[in-house]
Amino acid sequence: MADQADVYIRNEFAYDVSVIRRLESGSCDLELTISRGDEERILLPGTDISLVINAPSGIDIKYGYFRARTDLDLVVSFSRTDSNWEVKLKPNILPPEVPTTVNITLGGDAP
Repeated sequence: MADQADVYIRNEFAYDVSVIRRLESGSCDLELTISRGDEERILLPGTDISLVINAPSGIDIKYGYFRARTDLDLVVSFSRTDSNWEVKLKPNILPPEVPTTVNITLGGDAP
Protein backbone atom coordinates (compact mmCIF):
# COMPACT_ATOMS: atom_id res chain seq x y z
CA MET A 1 0.00 0.00 0.00
CA ALA A 2 1.24 3.49 -0.84
CA ASP A 3 1.13 5.02 2.62
CA GLN A 4 3.03 8.28 2.32
CA ALA A 5 2.95 11.36 0.13
CA ASP A 6 4.69 14.66 -0.41
CA VAL A 7 2.02 17.31 0.13
CA TYR A 8 2.62 20.72 -1.41
CA ILE A 9 0.37 23.40 0.07
CA ARG A 10 0.14 26.76 -1.71
CA ASN A 11 -1.48 29.67 0.12
CA GLU A 12 -3.33 32.14 -2.11
CA PHE A 13 -5.26 33.72 0.74
CA ALA A 14 -4.44 37.34 1.58
CA TYR A 15 -3.30 36.17 5.05
CA ASP A 16 -1.19 33.37 6.56
CA VAL A 17 -2.53 29.86 7.10
CA SER A 18 -1.28 27.40 9.70
CA VAL A 19 -0.78 23.68 9.14
CA ILE A 20 -0.55 21.01 11.85
CA ARG A 21 0.46 17.39 11.26
CA ARG A 22 -1.72 15.38 13.64
CA LEU A 23 -0.66 11.89 14.70
CA GLU A 24 -3.06 9.01 15.30
CA SER A 25 -2.82 9.69 19.06
CA GLY A 26 -4.18 13.22 18.52
CA SER A 27 -0.89 14.92 19.33
CA CYS A 28 0.97 16.93 16.72
CA ASP A 29 4.59 16.64 15.64
CA LEU A 30 4.77 19.54 13.18
CA GLU A 31 3.29 23.01 13.13
CA LEU A 32 4.08 25.64 10.53
CA THR A 33 2.77 28.84 9.00
CA ILE A 34 2.51 29.39 5.26
CA SER A 35 2.62 33.04 4.23
CA ARG A 36 0.57 34.60 1.47
CA GLY A 37 1.79 33.43 -1.93
CA ASP A 38 4.16 30.80 -0.49
CA GLU A 39 4.19 27.04 -0.89
CA GLU A 40 5.47 24.44 1.58
CA ARG A 41 6.25 20.74 1.19
CA ILE A 42 5.11 18.51 4.04
CA LEU A 43 5.58 14.76 4.26
CA LEU A 44 2.40 12.89 5.12
CA PRO A 45 3.96 9.63 6.38
CA GLY A 46 0.95 7.36 6.85
CA THR A 47 -2.75 6.77 6.34
CA ASP A 48 -3.40 7.28 10.08
CA ILE A 49 -1.78 10.75 10.13
CA SER A 50 -3.56 13.90 8.96
CA LEU A 51 -2.80 17.48 8.05
CA VAL A 52 -5.05 20.08 9.61
CA ILE A 53 -5.02 23.29 7.59
CA ASN A 54 -6.41 26.30 9.45
CA ALA A 55 -7.90 29.13 7.41
CA PRO A 56 -6.73 32.67 8.16
CA SER A 57 -8.34 34.24 11.19
CA GLY A 58 -11.76 35.65 10.41
CA ILE A 59 -12.14 33.78 7.10
CA ASP A 60 -15.24 31.61 6.73
CA ILE A 61 -14.11 28.57 4.72
CA LYS A 62 -17.49 28.66 2.99
CA TYR A 63 -15.95 31.47 0.91
CA GLY A 64 -12.40 30.07 0.72
CA TYR A 65 -11.41 27.72 -2.07
CA PHE A 66 -9.67 24.40 -1.47
CA ARG A 67 -8.34 22.63 -4.57
CA ALA A 68 -6.44 19.34 -4.55
CA ARG A 69 -4.65 17.46 -7.31
CA THR A 70 -3.40 14.07 -6.24
CA ASP A 71 -2.01 10.72 -7.39
CA LEU A 72 -4.14 8.77 -4.89
CA ASP A 73 -7.40 9.02 -2.99
CA LEU A 74 -7.72 11.45 -0.10
CA VAL A 75 -10.14 11.80 2.75
CA VAL A 76 -10.85 15.51 3.18
CA SER A 77 -13.13 16.88 5.87
CA PHE A 78 -14.23 20.47 6.26
CA SER A 79 -15.15 22.18 9.52
CA ARG A 80 -16.81 25.57 9.24
CA THR A 81 -17.04 25.66 13.04
CA ASP A 82 -13.26 25.35 13.42
CA SER A 83 -12.44 27.02 10.05
CA ASN A 84 -10.17 24.21 8.91
CA TRP A 85 -9.69 21.38 6.48
CA GLU A 86 -8.33 17.97 7.50
CA VAL A 87 -6.56 15.85 4.88
CA LYS A 88 -5.66 12.14 5.16
CA LEU A 89 -4.49 9.52 2.69
CA LYS A 90 -7.10 6.89 2.01
CA PRO A 91 -5.90 3.27 2.32
CA ASN A 92 -5.24 1.95 -1.18
CA ILE A 93 -3.90 -0.97 -3.22
CA LEU A 94 -0.99 0.86 -4.88
CA PRO A 95 2.51 -0.60 -4.41
CA PRO A 96 4.50 1.10 -1.62
CA GLU A 97 7.26 2.26 -3.96
CA VAL A 98 4.89 4.36 -6.09
CA PRO A 99 5.85 8.04 -5.69
CA THR A 100 2.84 9.99 -4.53
CA THR A 101 2.27 13.71 -4.60
CA VAL A 102 -0.61 15.84 -3.41
CA ASN A 103 -0.91 19.48 -4.51
CA ILE A 104 -3.27 21.66 -2.49
CA THR A 105 -4.08 25.28 -3.31
CA LEU A 106 -5.96 27.40 -0.77
CA GLY A 107 -7.81 30.64 -1.41
CA GLY A 108 -7.62 32.54 -4.65
CA ASP A 109 -10.29 32.76 -7.31
CA ALA A 110 -12.78 30.06 -8.20
CA PRO A 111 -11.35 27.39 -10.49
